[in-house]
This record gives sequence, structure tokens and C-alpha cells, in this order.
Amino acid sequence: MENATEMQDVLQIVVHAFLRMEETGHMPSCQFVHQNVSDVAAYEQKMRDRKYLVEQLNEMTIAAAKMEKLQKEITVSDIMDYDPEKHNWYIPSLWHGDPPMAPVNIGYSESVCGLKKCLFEFVRQHSLNSVPKDLPQFIEWVKSLWNALRHDDFLFSFRNPFTTEAYTQISAKSVGWEWAFRKEMNLWVTEKQTFFQNQPPAKLDACVLTNLTSETEQKLSHESHRILEWFQSATAKLAVSAVKNMGYFVRNSVPLSLQSSSYSHVICSNLVTASEGWRKKNTIQGMCIKTIEGEMDLLLEYCKMRENKADNKELEMEFEEMWSETVSKIRLGCLDEKQIYQDIELLLREDLAKQENSSSLKLQENSNLLNYGTKSFIMKKEYLDLPWIKTLNEWFTQECWHKTEELVKSLMEQCKDYIKNVADTKADYDEIYSRNLLRMINKRLQEVDVQKLHTSTCFKVDLKLHILGEVAPLLEKMQASFMKENDPELYLEKLKPQYLSTFRDLCLGKDSCQTRARDLCHWCLKPVLVDHVNNRLGLEIVDDILSSGQFDEYTNRSLFQFTALKKLLKYENFDTYIIYINNYEHFVKIWVEGQLLDFYSRTARLQHLEKEILSSVIKKVRAALESPSDKSTNTVCDFLDAFCGALQNDLVISKDRLAVVRFKNTANPMQFSADVQAILPELEKEILAEFNELTFESKLSKLSMKPQDEIFNCVFGCGQQCPFCKVPCEAGGMDHTEHFATVHRPQGLGQCKNKRTGMLEYSLCSSDVVSNALFKNSETEEKFHPYKDYRRYYPDWRIQPDLSIDTSDYWKFIFNRFNYKFAKKYNAKPANLPQVWEKITKEQALQSLEEAFNIKK
Repeated sequence: MENATEMQDVLQIVVHAFLRMEETGHMPSCQFVHQNVSDVAAYEQKMRDRKYLVEQLNEMTIAAAKMEKLQKEITVSDIMDYDPEKHNWYIPSLWHGDPPMAPVNIGYSESVCGLKKCLFEFVRQHSLNSVPKDLPQFIEWVKSLWNALRHDDFLFSFRNPFTTEAYTQISAKSVGWEWAFRKEMNLWVTEKQTFFQNQPPAKLDACVLTNLTSETEQKLSHESHRILEWFQSATAKLAVSAVKNMGYFVRNSVPLSLQSSSYSHVICSNLVTASEGWRKKNTIQGMCIKTIEGEMDLLLEYCKMRENKADNKELEMEFEEMWSETVSKIRLGCLDEKQIYQDIELLLREDLAKQENSSSLKLQENSNLLNYGTKSFIMKKEYLDLPWIKTLNEWFTQECWHKTEELVKSLMEQCKDYIKNVADTKADYDEIYSRNLLRMINKRLQEVDVQKLHTSTCFKVDLKLHILGEVAPLLEKMQASFMKENDPELYLEKLKPQYLSTFRDLCLGKDSCQTRARDLCHWCLKPVLVDHVNNRLGLEIVDDILSSGQFDEYTNRSLFQFTALKKLLKYENFDTYIIYINNYEHFVKIWVEGQLLDFYSRTARLQHLEKEILSSVIKKVRAALESPSDKSTNTVCDFLDAFCGALQNDLVISKDRLAVVRFKNTANPMQFSADVQAILPELEKEILAEFNELTFESKLSKLSMKPQDEIFNCVFGCGQQCPFCKVPCEAGGMDHTEHFATVHRPQGLGQCKNKRTGMLEYSLCSSDVVSNALFKNSETEEKFHPYKDYRRYYPDWRIQPDLSIDTSDYWKFIFNRFNYKFAKKYNAKPANLPQVWEKITKEQALQSLEEAFNIKK
């Protein structure tokens, strides 16, 4: 420590080492030992020295972070466990006086003994909180360290099999926690929706949205806290404190809670919007029922007062006459049909009025949405508003053109999916759905990557016209379906047989208790029991898949990549590879749906799930039937009120269909309850038999929560692709700050070709980032930039260098196998591949895949 310059150099090396250890998940404890310190050194002097040392270390840490190109602020306390009061040791000279006759300094021995005790205590405490490594593990750590040190960019190349294994375990658990969160929230929302639909219109006032939003956010907060506790418990058991990026899981252990405001707003606004449709429908249908029953009362009085008793045929004729006259009177009360095209066009004009004047003029000239809905979107030159100097670069223009086409395709699919999900709710059309579409489009167009495409105002107008033109027929179909299902005349026609049967029994004085009980089961309970199964079955399918142990690939995105690539290698189908590389989202959807179909077609598991759900809810129905009978319910109407109240969070029993059962029902409530319970077993068998007749695809189409979409969300991730080779990101969660992939592929597979020769490029970005190679694209404004410094333009991506020359043998084999087919598909010349690639076998390709993903045989 005598030489200050030498001391500063050593400290600089130490800071760099600790900085890299911090990046690999370690937090070292540092003890500073000052030798040959005078025994009489003042305490204040030592304090000043310690403060000065901390300041020096902070400056060195900041400088080191800049040298390593870390995109974050960092201080010495972030990279080492250092307490200036406890972690500084001042050791006096060994000799007391001048040797050779000087005695040994007692203060030296005491200070060294104190240091030893501190180190032993640290080792003891540290061993309690960590799992000791055996020799094979130590060897693996050394190998990983050596592989990392072979590259200049150590921070972004350190990979260890034990780190990977721990990451895989905690990632699998996080998928389970996130699904548990979504499942709980889905059940809660379904319960609230059921409760809403069971409320009378008078209770759905303006305060409902505010109260529901508050309840939703409280529920989100509670569930998020539970996930955080699970994470902390799991990490303690796995001892993953040394795993790099574990802080990521802490940040993402409550991913949806960070979006609680927007999430709760969507939930609540959808419920309230749907409730408007329910209220309107229930009001109209209630008036129709009231009118019909009023006329039936008059007809019953007439029949009782006349002397000659009519037979069944005469009663039916009189009923038909009364029914026709009454229905003709109430036809004017039908649901209002909205002009959806005009409604959407008006909203679009409002949206464009906030922008350039030319947008509004464009819309006035081409205002027929119907024409846009029947035509495909075709790119035009005027859609790109590029600076004139950049238009001279043909490659730059083509790149923007291609990216804009991909933007249009993905945005159209996103909007269609939104409308399909809305249509599945069976609600009436509301302008809020069109507003949400415009909001989605505007939000995407304002994102940074889209702004860099330099799209014109004309493009934005035409894009909105095409998207809205394509979804308008879907919205019209949704409205038509709602009106057909809830049209008063058609609705009354469904109830007509029940009313006729009731009318006949009342006129002839028959005991209709069993008939009314059967009507309750088949007309009121059966539809809502089927709906309940359809609302729950999707959740149970996802639960079944994730807990079956046969689909581990759905618990980790890297494992899914390995499983998919292994299966692709097995069949070597070029067309499937093209879908995987160029439309990964579509590939994942096909994969998930195919596996679900195959899994449930081979077994009776789906029937078992349906039976469990149905049995569970029928058990609640039985309890509700038995509960009111214990009370003093004098009439069947009182009994039905209590029965519906007990099930208001589980089933939406139509009040209007119940009206038929209530009408002039003088049966004994206890006898009525017993008759209903006697019919339930037969009803359960009937519903299960109807489910068995349906195909798996038709069952999926009826589910309110699509299991294939939920599983897709588990494995698809954020959807980001490597900027060079287009490999998909494998990071878990949606809120991760860095993207990564285990294996990168030759850039030519992502349609990259040499601008001069027209040949497909075969270079690997995972090799380029540790070479002296250069790249240029629209991000660099067509200027060459070193791959080593790629994070300057792509700070969100972490491209890890290949651990060995064999790491990418999988994609080298595929490229060599289909070189000419890829060239034909991408309208390019075949790549001039290295001869060594031709010697790679299918077995070697699989072996490299297993090693890259750390899959043990």
C-alpha cells in the first residue's frame, strides 16, 4: 500500500472483477487490510481515509460501468458488501522497533487474530444461506468461467449449467404463479359478471363502475402479494440467490399488478358496457311477458266463467288467437338496430379531425367502408414518407416497405382477435368497441419502432379504413346474433309451448307441479348449467395441461424452443420451418391447438373435466333447493326468489323464463323442491350426453376462455425478435427489460442477403458480436457499425456468444439441408456455405441443440 499509483491500479482491477461478479449474480464481501499502520494513528485520520476510499471506489465503479457499456447507474454498494466501519483492518508492523533485535509486536498478533475470527465467522454465516458445491459442480463453474474469458465481452457471455437449471426451475414456477393469478382473476370476473346479470336494472347505477374498479384493484393487489410470497419462499428453497437476473423475477412476480389500473378499467368497463345490453334486453322482455300474462289472466277468467267446458283442441285454438293478437301489439318494442357502418365512419371522422386536414379530406373522398372491407391491403409508394436522400438507397426503402407490411399484418390480426373475443361475450354492439379499436391502432402507430418507418398520413388513414372495414361485418354479425337471440317475438315463441301447457292445466284443473318442475329444469336450469360448464372448462383444461406432467415445455420458453426444434428436426419439413422462422406466432398457435386436439382425442380426460364441473355446480343447485325448504316459504314464488338468491354468484337464471314457472303456480314449495331434485340426475346425464356428441373443435369454439390462447401466452412471450437473425425472445414475463435467445441462427434464414452478390448471408450474430465484423441497416442510417457495440442501437437485446464452434450446428445443418429451397423462397441466390457445414450430421445437430439448451439425456 506504500505505492499510491500501484494501489489505485489494483483497486481498478478489483472493481472490474466485482462488477462482473455482480452481473453473474454474486455479491462479494470485501475486507480492506491496511498494513504497517502506526499504532498511534488517530481515529479521525482513519475515518477520513475510509471516506476517501469509498469516494475513490464509487468513481472507479462508475468508470468501469461505462467501460462495460452497462445501461444503468451503479455504485460500489451495488457490487460489494462493504461497511467502512466494520470491513477495514489496520495491521501494525510485525516488529516493535527496528530488526534484527526488535521484539515481535503484540498489536500485530492481536489485529491478525481479529481478522481471522472475522473471516471464519463470515464463512460460517455464509454457509448457512447457501448450498455448498461438490467437485463436479466446481469443475463446471471453472469451465463456464474459462469459456466466458475467451471472449472480450465477459459480461454478456457467462453461462453456467447450474445457473441455467436454477433459472429453468424458477421460470417454470413463475409460469405457474402467473397462470394461478390469471385463473383467480378470471373466476373473480366471471363471478362479478354473474352477479351483475342477476341484479335488477334499478341497482345498476352510476356508482357501480367506481365501486367495481376499487374492488378489482384490491383483488389485484391481494393476489399480487400472494405471488410475491410464493416467489420468496421458492427462491429460499432453491437457493438461487447467486443466479443472475433473479431480480427480474422479483420485478415480474407481480406482472399484472403493475398494470392494475388499465386491467381493472378494462374489466369494469366491459362489465358495465355489457350490463347496458342486459338491462335493455331484460326491460323489453319483461314488458312482453307482463303483457302476455295479463292477456292470459283475462282468458283464464273467461274460461272459468263460461258454462260449457272446452276440450284441449278448443283451448288451444283460443290460446293461439289470444297469442297472435297480443304479439302483434308488442312488435313495436323490438330492440333497436344500429347502423354500424355509419357509426364507425362517424367515430373515424372524429379521430382524424384531431390530426392533419388532409386525413379528413381523404376520408370524404373514400368514405365507403364496405369497399375497404372487401379488398386486401396493398402497399403503395405514397405510404412511405421517406427523406428524399434515403429514397436513393433502394435497400433502405425495401426494408421499410417490408417492415410496414409486417406491421399491417400483425395489427389487423390483433384487431380481429379483439373483436372475436368481444363477440364471444354474446353482448350487443356498442360504440365503445369501435373506440377501443381506434385506440389500439393509434397506440401502435405512436410506438418508436413504427415512427422510424416514416409512414405517411395517407397510410394511417387507409390502414384505419381497411381494419375498420374488415371488422365491421364481424360487428354486424355480433349485433344480428344478439338481436336474433333476444328478439321479443322470437323469445316469446320459445316460451309459447310452456305457456300453452300451463294454460291447459289451469283450465282443466290438473296438478301441474311436476310439469312446472320439469320446465324449471329444462327451460331455466339446463341453459345456464351448460353456460357454466363452458365458462369453467377452458380454465380446467389449462390447469390439466400444466399439471399433467406431459407438457413441461409450456412451463419454460427455452424448453419450448428445444421441444419444437427437436420435433422439426425429426420430420425435416421445409414448409414447417418456413412458418416457424417467418411467422413464429402462427407456428405456436398451430402447435398448441394441435397438441390439445391430439391429447384430448386420445383420452377421456375432457369428459372427466366436464363431469367434474357439472357435478360441482349441480351440488350447489341441490344445496340451494334444500336451503329454502327449511324456511317458511309459503309460495313457489317465494321459494324461487330464495333459490335464485342463493345462486346469484354462480348461475344467471333467466327471470323471464322463470316467469312461466311462477305464473299461477299454487303448488306446495316443499313438494316442488322435491320434484326438481328428482329430475336433476336425469338432467345431468342429458347435458353430458349432449357434450359427448360435440367434436373437440366445436367445444373449444363455445368456451368463454380459450385454453389455446392462455397456453399460447405462456410460451410465446413478448414477441420480440433478434434484430439480426429474427430468432424469438425466450425471456419470461411481458415486462422484462432484456431480450435473449439460447441459440441464434444464420442471418440468411431470416431473409438477409448480401446486397452486392444477392446471396443469402450465412454469418451468425452470436459469432459476429465477438468478432470485428460490421453491420449497417436503417437503424444505423446506413453507416457501418461494429457488431461488438450492437447494444448502442439494440440496448434491449443480450446476444450471448456461442460457447463453442459447434453450438449452432443445428441451424448450420438445416441451412445446408434446405439451402436451395430457402434461396428460391426468398428470391435470392443460394449461400456459399463453408464445406465443414456439409459434414454436420442430423445426430450432431441434435447433440448441439441438447448442449445449447443444457438438456441432460
